[in-house]
Amino acid sequence: AEGPVGDGELWQTWLPNHVVFLRLREGLKNQSPTEAEKPASSSLPSSPPPQLLTRNVVFGLGGELFLWDGEDSSFLVVRLRGPSGGGEEPALSQYQRLLCINPPLFEIYQVLLSPTQHHVALIGIKGLMVLELPKRWGKNSEFEGGKSTVNCSTTPVAERFFTSSTSLTLKHAAWYPSEILDPHVVLLTSDNVIRIYSLREPQTPTNVIILSEAEEESLVLNKGRAYTASLGETAVAFDFGPLAAVPKTLFGQNGKDEVVAYPLYILYENGETFLTYISLLHSPGNIGKLLGPLPMHPAAEDNYGYDACAVLCLPCVPNILVIATESGMLYHCVVLEGEEEDDHTSEKSWDSRIDLIPSLYVFECVELELALKLASGEDDPFDSDFSCPVKLHRDPKCPSRYHCTHEAGVHSVGLTWIHKLHKFLGSDEEDKDSLQELSTEQKCFVEHILCTKPLPCSQLQFEDFGLYLTFWDPR
Repeated sequence: AEGPVGDGELWQTWLPNHVVFLRLREGLKNQSPTEAEKPASSSLPSSPPPQLLTRNVVFGLGGELFLWDGEDSSFLVVRLRGPSGGGEEPALSQYQRLLCINPPLFEIYQVLLSPTQHHVALIGIKGLMVLELPKRWGKNSEFEGGKSTVNCSTTPVAERFFTSSTSLTLKHAAWYPSEILDPHVVLLTSDNVIRIYSLREPQTPTNVIILSEAEEESLVLNKGRAYTASLGETAVAFDFGPLAAVPKTLFGQNGKDEVVAYPLYILYENGETFLTYISLLHSPGNIGKLLGPLPMHPAAEDNYGYDACAVLCLPCVPNILVIATESGMLYHCVVLEGEEEDDHTSEKSWDSRIDLIPSLYVFECVELELALKLASGEDDPFDSDFSCPVKLHRDPKCPSRYHCTHEAGVHSVGLTWIHKLHKFLGSDEEDKDSLQELSTEQKCFVEHILCTKPLPCSQLQFEDFGLYLTFWDPR
């Protein structure tokens, strides 16, 4: 997704015949079906099998495709264009292997390229490592001049923490979005804590955000309401929004000046969303107070579901949050400033920071067709209500478009109403609830790009590797 990959889309014709993918398919064919269907434990035969993780172990950079090989703890790098940079077919047996000198001791289910494109995060349930991409040189700008195997240094992050806390798991990880600072990774763990680590000091967090304890200085919107894990209110995902100017007082600093910070939206499993601001440049030792839960309009008794699993902030102004649930529901929420008549602003006098709390206007709800519905009356020994975790991915070229990956395949969603939304907000319309009327005029479009589970009872399992988005420049 970083640039055109060649003349037209010729690479699509030869890529399936590349030796890397031939070996991959051969390995899947040789996998024993009985082994794949064997339950992990026979102690509880009636219990459902553990839910599979949706993997994303591919990424692209500079017209090259990187595929993680878990058996050898290495990246297989395939060029999507010929040596001259055109669309001619490269050698189908040519690829480079980036080998970890210190390989991870845990299974990798996600890889993330850093904002500076110099590092790759190797993410697992029980830890995280960072691989440093080697230097390029030579005529074709290949890694270390085109060596078939290149050794790469790796840095374990929070290794002592995960080793000493065997019961903790890594629930979500992301890069801090700055390109000018030293690389930082942000980790959400099962103890309901977000920790930020610098690659300069990968064992000691530079910042810690505790999500499960209500401190005296924390902002509580409703009486008796505290963000605590005692009722199962645990964070499941987070995402950064684009830079925004916020008052210094939010970071506990005096003065009326503003600082530029990244909003961090934190999603809880019960559907609630919290907000904090992070600026490692202007306030490296301070994190903004945790604000929320953000009011949602129109209100819903079930808070729009209790199985929330992913959140994505589209790079639009105002911000648009996409909240996904395991049942396949997508909620498109417009982030707008809170209104004076909100019930939550009644205690405004005792905390001025309440002015900063936005509201989420649920512009529309979309249900993904994860699997085809069986006809009524048809004998079905399986549960027809199929659900699975959903991962959300930004589109690198179109800010109003995003993509969903899950066990049942890939969906693509386009928000065609963004221009109308901007026009509506620019008209100084005060009745923000009329956003709901606007949403009925033009719906988003949803495309089922790839279906890997046609029916809820389908037993055929597909080995998912991830999603890589590229584009073709016709010039």
